[in-house]
Amino acid sequence: MDIFTGYCLTILEMTFLLSGLLILHGLRRILGTAPFYTALGMLLVFSQIAGAAGLNLTLGYPGLDYPLSSSVLTLPFLAILVVVYMADGTLMAQRIIIGMMAALGIYVYLMFMTMMQCSWPGYTISQGPGSESLESLLGSSSRLMAATVVSLSMDLFLVPIIFQRLTNLKCRLFLTVLGSLMLVQLVDHLIFVTIAYWGSPQWWNSLTSSYLTRALFVVIISILTTIYLSRIRYETPGESRRTLDIILAFFGAYGKSLQLEQNLRETQERYRLLVQNASDMILIMNKDGIIIDANNAALRMFKLKTLADLINRKFSDLSGLQPSVWSSLLIDPPQTANPGISVQITSSAGVELDLSIASVPFEGEPLLIVFGRDVTERKRLEREREEWNIQASHRQRLEAIGRLAGGIAHDFNNYIHAIQGHLDIILLMHDVQDEAVLRNLKKIDHIAELAGTLTSQMLSFARKGSYQQEELRLNALVHKCAELFLPSTQSGIAFKIEADPDDPAIIGDPIQLQQALMNLMINAKDAMKKQPESEQSLTIRIGRPEKLGIKLNPPSDAGPPAAMRDYRVIRVEDTGPGIKPEVLPRLFEPFFTTKPAGEGTGMGLAMAYGTVVAHNGWIQVQNLPEAGAAFDVILPAFKLYSEGENHSS
Repeated sequence: MDIFTGYCLTILEMTFLLSGLLILHGLRRILGTAPFYTALGMLLVFSQIAGAAGLNLTLGYPGLDYPLSSSVLTLPFLAILVVVYMADGTLMAQRIIIGMMAALGIYVYLMFMTMMQCSWPGYTISQGPGSESLESLLGSSSRLMAATVVSLSMDLFLVPIIFQRLTNLKCRLFLTVLGSLMLVQLVDHLIFVTIAYWGSPQWWNSLTSSYLTRALFVVIISILTTIYLSRIRYETPGESRRTLDIILAFFGAYGKSLQLEQNLRETQERYRLLVQNASDMILIMNKDGIIIDANNAALRMFKLKTLADLINRKFSDLSGLQPSVWSSLLIDPPQTANPGISVQITSSAGVELDLSIASVPFEGEPLLIVFGRDVTERKRLEREREEWNIQASHRQRLEAIGRLAGGIAHDFNNYIHAIQGHLDIILLMHDVQDEAVLRNLKKIDHIAELAGTLTSQMLSFARKGSYQQEELRLNALVHKCAELFLPSTQSGIAFKIEADPDDPAIIGDPIQLQQALMNLMINAKDAMKKQPESEQSLTIRIGRPEKLGIKLNPPSDAGPPAAMRDYRVIRVEDTGPGIKPEVLPRLFEPFFTTKPAGEGTGMGLAMAYGTVVAHNGWIQVQNLPEAGAAFDVILPAFKLYSEGENHSS
């Protein structure tokens, strides 16, 4: 085997040792810490044996020779010390140092005891050279052993000190690992060579024989260590450490500080649990609006899966808020947390949020803390409550108007009957021959009939009309209305009926319900007057609300079946321009009309509404998404209606 091959195999050996130790460290929570620390101790002892024996690789080139102990075996051990210090904390690094110091002490003790035992009578070696040769070997290597022990002891303390110093200077991770291992190797080699060869001509040659190889080995070890640390450095919460904490850990003054830090970490963990499990969003961002931390509620409200999807994103992209909203909090940063500002938003995920943004000082820089509460459900309930209040107010207004109209219509009806009675008496008692007088009398009679019809509608609206109670089939009821409606239109309206295959039944007055449906159809026809004839379409659908995709919104006075949730719907759809939002609340008010003067009394929809309500139902109105409007006549089913009536009686 040539020297170059041996050089490469040595690098592979060093890489294998470090990789194996890193794997054991990564699996310590699964396998336990015993395999990791046992392998680490064996590596330390073997490196001391190799160092005491003076095992070197000589290439014959300046700076390329190197000792196997301090380069190939000790470097992985020091890299592992950096990993433990970084990932597991000062306390674990302190325990490793104490354990390794104890192992070195036992090693030195056993070496001297073995050297003494070689001179005792009766001690022999079964194979190889005799005990005298072993004693001579141990005695000649005692200086190398002392140099190895002293240099390694210094390394154990210098590695975490230099690493922490470079970390506090905010150096990059690779440069921190490389710098700490490189400086420790320089000190290690200087101490080892000085103790082992002081006063010898070999001192200078030994000092300069391996600097290039050591530098190469340190770079390789630093790359592997940095890759490992970059993958696990966030697994455990870091601790705030000073440069000489590893030294102070061996003195009594540090004990209380260590306990305080432990208590602090426990307190921080409790607060972390509290924040992470809070139902409200808690989010921290820097002065540039970049999110740097958040709790689980923030992920839920922005509908993100992991914290990595949220960290380092702009808050404005998720919330829709521009930085100008909170910029005033950064102009004069407060010394303590301030009340901040409150704002309501709808996030990019469609969640309605109540936000409170405040600025707090942190290490001389202002941070922004955002508290958010999901109010989507509350807002929905508020909108429903407001809509219900509007509907309740509208129903109360209609009820009041109905009572007023009913009272007036009742008395007015008596006057109309009196007028018609006197007209009949005049025609019976007098033989009127004058055509003009006769024509005027007939006109008076016609006007009285119209007035009577109006008062009947008003009484129906006020629920004071007389109703028959009989079983009706909705399909037949709608077809009867269609027969009456189609001849009256005499137009090209596309008319369609979608009957219910179940042919549902209700209880009601067929004449009154026919009149109510006719009024809705006529209203739909009038709404389409200005539409092109090819676009005029009137559709009537019959069925259950869920089959027609209708969400029921029953009024409080819907009658006995309302709580039983079993209704049938007659939907009247047109393709007109729809109903203006400002008109919807007044649609069923008596005498309210959007038609020109003289074209309508404003009682058609009011009468239809009163008739349906008198049948323990109600009418819902909505504009269709594509075009036109839909009037939903909702009536209780026959079976449950009857049970409800019996139950209420």
